[in-house]
Amino acid sequence: MTTAKPDRMLILMNEEALSLASVTVGLPERAKVFVAGRSLVQMTLAELALPGAEMIWTDFRQSASLSALHGTVQAAGGLDRLVLVGDGRKSEAMFSLMCAVLTFLPALRRRKGARIELLVGAGAAVQSLVTFLKRIEPRLAAQGILVSVSVREERSVGAKA
Repeated sequence: MTTAKPDRMLILMNEEALSLASVTVGLPERAKVFVAGRSLVQMTLAELALPGAEMIWTDFRQSASLSALHGTVQAAGGLDRLVLVGDGRKSEAMFSLMCAVLTFLPALRRRKGARIELLVGAGAAVQSLVTFLKRIEPRLAAQGILVSVSVREERSVGAKA
């Protein structure tokens, strides 16, 4: 007996992704959304911003925590979209994103057309992420997994004199 894969889109995002309206505005209505993070404030806000989303307490810096999150995602049927946001000025943040991408590759093989969306702030550590993605991109493309990286520039708010 084979198990049918759910028709609804499965999305995993880190808590930092919630700060970007572009991420949450484009979510399909029937999507199952997982929000992973470790900040009490951010996770509480996530529950308010995305009713029905499943909050999963996760420390992206810990491999055991990522592994547990991967198990939860796989049990739900895998992923169609992985959305991660990080600070490009911090090497640790870029390394955490790289580890997350590698951890969730099996879950992203759910069906062709899965996407990894990485949104990072500008900074010296971004180059390491870009180099990493260039190395694994041929393997991802062969598996039908699309990758996009957007680097956001810091903008100051306020009037200039």
